[in-house]
Amino acid sequence: MQRLTVESSHGDYTIVARPGLANDLRGVFLEEGLNLPRSVVSNTTVAPLWAAAAAQSLPAPLIELADGEAEKKWPTVEDLLGRWLEGGLTRGDTIAAVGGGVLTDTVGFAAAIYLRGISWVAVPTTLLAMVDASVGGKTGVNLEQGKNLVGAFWPPRLVVVDVSTLSTLPARELKAGMAEVVKTAWIGDHDLLSSLPERLNTYDAMTPAEWQELVMRCLVVKARVVSDDEREAGPRAALNLGHTLGHALEAATGYRHFLHGEAVAWGLLAAARLARQRGVLSTEGEVRMREAIGPTENIPTIAGVDPEGLRAHIGRDKKRDAEGVAWVLPTDDGVVLNQRVATGEALEVFTDLQKGLILNE
Repeated sequence: MQRLTVESSHGDYTIVARPGLANDLRGVFLEEGLNLPRSVVSNTTVAPLWAAAAAQSLPAPLIELADGEAEKKWPTVEDLLGRWLEGGLTRGDTIAAVGGGVLTDTVGFAAAIYLRGISWVAVPTTLLAMVDASVGGKTGVNLEQGKNLVGAFWPPRLVVVDVSTLSTLPARELKAGMAEVVKTAWIGDHDLLSSLPERLNTYDAMTPAEWQELVMRCLVVKARVVSDDEREAGPRAALNLGHTLGHALEAATGYRHFLHGEAVAWGLLAAARLARQRGVLSTEGEVRMREAIGPTENIPTIAGVDPEGLRAHIGRDKKRDAEGVAWVLPTDDGVVLNQRVATGEALEVFTDLQKGLILNE
C-alpha cells in the first residue's frame, strides 16, 4: 500500500492507495485507527457498483444522492443534514463519501457545517476525484450565479484511493479526468506531462499498476501544493489553471453540457493562448498543451456557447478581488499567478477557439 501525508491546520491526514481497498473499507478504517463510519453517502450510479457493498460490510446506513453536477446545490446539502440528524449522528461520528468529485465536494461541505464540523473520509471512485477533488479540503456547492461559490475548507480525515474503481468508469468520465491530470502535471511533473500524448489512445489498455503510478504522481504534486498553502493564500492558486473559463462554461450551460474536466480542457487551451499572447508561454509550449489535451473532437463542442453568456460568470469567479479576476496562466516550466486578464480579452480568445483559429494553426 502506498501512503502520502497531507499537512493541514485541522490535523494532518493520510492518503492510502492500493487496488482493492474499496472492498475492504472496514479493514482500512480499523488499520488507520478511525471510528467506523455511521453513514456512507454515495450516488445512484456509484452505489450499486461500490458503495452498497462497502456500507454492508462496515456496516453503516447508505444514503444515495442523485448523480450529476446539477445536484451539487444547497437543497442537496440541506436534505443530507436532515437525514444525518434523523440518524442521530454526533460530532464524534465519521461519514464516508464514496463517489466522484461532485459527491465528495457536496458531502465534504455538509460535513463541514453539520454540528459545526464532523469527520469525513473520501473514497474517490473517478479519476478526477482521485487526482484532485478528494485532496486539499476544498468543499462546496454551486449556485445559479456560478460554480463553487458556497463552500468551506474542511479536509477529510483520510483519503482511500482504489484505482480498481476506474474499471467501471465510462470512457467519457475517464477522458474528462485526464484534463486534471494535464493540469497537475503541468504544475509540478513535466516528465509525466511529456508522456501523456502517447497515452491518449491507450487508456483502456492501462493496467491497475499503471493507473496507480499515474494517480500517485499527481497526488504527490497536489499534496505538496496544498500542504504549503492550505487556504489558497498564494501558491495553491496554481491549481486553478484552466478553471476560470472552465467554471464559466459549466455555469453558462447549466452544469449539463460539460463534465467538469471537459470544461477545464477548454479552459486550459484558452489559458495557453492567453499566455502565449502575453509572452509568458512559447509557441512550442502552446503546442505541448494542445498535444496533452488531445483531439477536441472528443470533448463536447463549444460551438453553441454565447461568449457574452460567459461574461458575468467570469466576473463572479471566486478568485476575483478589488483588481479583478486573478488568472493562472501556463509558462514553459510551470505557471504564473495573479495575471489580470480583461474579460473582453478572454472572450476574444474563446471566440477564436470556437472558430477553430487556434486549434487549426
